[in-house]
Order: sequence, then structure tokens, then C-alpha cells
Amino acid sequence: MGKVTFFFIAVFAAVVILLAIFNQGSVDVTVWTNMTYSVPIIALIFISSLFGLLSMGIYVGIRDARRYMESWQIQRQQKKEKKVHELYSKGLDAFNASRLEEATDLFTNVIEDEPAHIEALIRLGDISLSKNDVIGAKDFYLRAREVKPGNIEVLLSLEKLAREQQKWQDALKCLDDVLEIDDANIHILRRKRDIYGTLNKWEELLDVQQKILKCKLSDDEEQEENRNLVGYKYEMARHQLETGDTDKAVKALKGIIKADTNFLAAYVTLAEAYMKNGNAKEAEGILLKGYDATSALVFLAKLEEYYIAEGEPGTIIDLYQRAIQKKQDDAKLQFLLAKLYYRLEMIDYADETLNAIDIGSFDYPGFHALKGCVYDRRSQHKQAVESFKKALDADDHLLVPYCCSHCGEFSDSWSGRCPGCKNWNSLMLDVNEVCKVDKRQSSS
Repeated sequence: MGKVTFFFIAVFAAVVILLAIFNQGSVDVTVWTNMTYSVPIIALIFISSLFGLLSMGIYVGIRDARRYMESWQIQRQQKKEKKVHELYSKGLDAFNASRLEEATDLFTNVIEDEPAHIEALIRLGDISLSKNDVIGAKDFYLRAREVKPGNIEVLLSLEKLAREQQKWQDALKCLDDVLEIDDANIHILRRKRDIYGTLNKWEELLDVQQKILKCKLSDDEEQEENRNLVGYKYEMARHQLETGDTDKAVKALKGIIKADTNFLAAYVTLAEAYMKNGNAKEAEGILLKGYDATSALVFLAKLEEYYIAEGEPGTIIDLYQRAIQKKQDDAKLQFLLAKLYYRLEMIDYADETLNAIDIGSFDYPGFHALKGCVYDRRSQHKQAVESFKKALDADDHLLVPYCCSHCGEFSDSWSGRCPGCKNWNSLMLDVNEVCKVDKRQSSS
């Protein structure tokens, strides 16, 4: 027994004794009808004090018991949370290390201990999706959404699942649910834009693009998104042309050229629109305008096909010669003219033009392949063999492929947008392996 407790008991005893000395009388206490007792005053005081102490003891006991239970429950919950956290951490490590079976077991144990563990439910859904178990993945994602309907990660997981199944409307619904929570989320807007692009819904896409431009962007991002805006307007015009709405396509393409005179694809597609309407001269004029504005070789290639089809090869020859006069050191133009001469069976002119090219700066397989063809047509077989040996990498002696200046993807035909990296106006004639040179320069 502590000293303090002993002190209070001694004080209490002293007070009782003093009260007993000064209060030796008695009082009548009625406890029931006709039941009255004479009780000494000191006894009444003692009983009252004892009852008070007992009540206080019961109250303190109940309070301490409740505190103990609360503390026990907190400790139990903390142990459970610690166990769940450790299981989830181990499961996440296994998941990131692609040990999916181990991760599945650990995440399942987490769910058994805590059925509302959103992260574990999402990871189990991801594992199911990686195994092409679409039904299992959907079940886990939906269970996670029941726990917290507005959780963005859950909504994006459901959107990913819908994309996997190509259920585009379901994917859009999930993205719209996210945008209700955060309407300026640029990453979600871009994902929504991509889906509309897949569906060729260009008007809806342009509406989303306008919302992206209203978001907080860095200067570089704003420039890129403005370029994308022009590109998507081009895609809508191209779609209109493909679906027979030529007038709208022509109007849109003219607007694009006015807004960006360097947008190559708009010139070429506008020329195609004119050709579709039977306006060959207007098509010729827009291709010439495109070349004057950009000096892009694709226009010369398109004009070459046009003039040969029209039976006017002399016109394209004159165009090449005027271009070479302006850029006398441009070996690419000289090579393309030599190729044209060979195509037209003007062998002497082709040979003369090839000999004028500085081989030191233009030593690539296509050149040697064309040179070999010229030698062969002139029956100079020994020289032809030597040239062909230098051109082993050339797949086609006359075909100059297109390549993307951004990703390096090759294509035998030109398109306004690279099929690989999706950049506009990036396909160029790969004369003298220009794409490889650009790639080396950009990486250095």
C-alpha cells in the first residue's frame, strides 16, 4: 500500500473518530412503510461514506475496464493493420518482380484479413487481366468500386479493362466519371481524346482537344497541343474526304494551310481532293504552292507522278532543273532527276547527272544501285557489277522509300501521319539515308 493511500485512510479514520465523539446521538430512518429504525448518527455517516466510496470504486473499475478494452482493441487493430501492411508490401514486391502466383497468394491473404483493401483488390484484378482472365479482373475491380465508388485508380482500372475488350463506350464512361471528380485532369482528357481518335469521332475529339488547351500547360506543352489541334483538324478533313464530303474537306484543308503554311499533309490531301473532283489543274497548283512554301521533296515526287500520268514529263524535268539551279549543291535533287531520266529511258542524261554528283558526300546504296542500272543499260557490265556490289543494301533500284524523321519508321508510300509514332508531316524521302543522319545528329 502506498504512502499516499495510507495517509488518506488515516485522515478518513481520524475524521470518523472526531465525528463519533461529537455526534453520539441517533436519528430515525424510515426505510419502508411502518419500518423505522433508530440509527446512530456516526453509523449513518459511515454507511453513507462507505456507499460513496463503493460507488466511486465501481465507477473507477468500469472506467478502467473500458479503457483496457479500448486499448486492447486498438492494439489488436494495430497488429492486424501491421500484418496486412506487411502482407501487402510483400505482395507488391512479388507483383513488381513478376512473381504473380506468389503475389496472388499474398494479396488473397490481405483480402481475407481486410475485405475492403482497395489496393489489394486492384492488384488482384491486374494479375487476372495479365492472365487474360477478363471475368476475374472485372470481379475484383467491381468489388473495389463497391468499397469506394469515387476512387480514381479503380475507375482507371475499369477503363483499362474496357479498352482491353474494346468496349469503348464503357471506357469513355469511366473516364467521364473521373472527370466529374477532376475536370481538368489533362492525362484523362488525353486518354479520352485517344479513344475518340480510335473511333474516328473527330468532332468529339476536337472538343476534348479544346478542353486540353484550357488546362494549365507549360509553354512547350501548349505549343505541342496547338500543333495537335491542327493535326486533328487535318484528320477530320481527311475523314470527310474519305466519306465523300469533299466540299467540307476542301474548306477545312484550305483553313489548315492558311493557319500553318508548313503543314505538308494538308497540301497533298487538298491536291487529292481536287483530283477526286476532277480539278487536275488545281491539284497541280496546290502541289506547286506546297513545294514553293516548304521545299519538301514529297511534292516533287507527287508532281512527278502527276506530270507523267498527264504525258508531260518535260514539265517535271524543267521543275527539277530550276530547283537544282537554285540549290546547285543539293545532291538529293540531282539524284532524283537522274532517277527520273532513267525512268524515262533517257540513259545518257541520267549518266551525266549522276556523274555530276559529289560521291564523297552522297555515297549511299541507292546511288550505286541507280548507277549500276545505267551501266547495265549501256552494256558496261563490268562497271555495273562493281556498282551493284556497293548497293547490296538497296532493295529496289528505283524506289526511294519514305522514312519518319522522328521514329525512323520506313514506308514505301507517303502518308500525312507516321503510322508508328503518329507525328504529322514527319515522313520524308529517304534520299542518302537522311533519316539515319538526322537520328545520329539528334542523339549526339
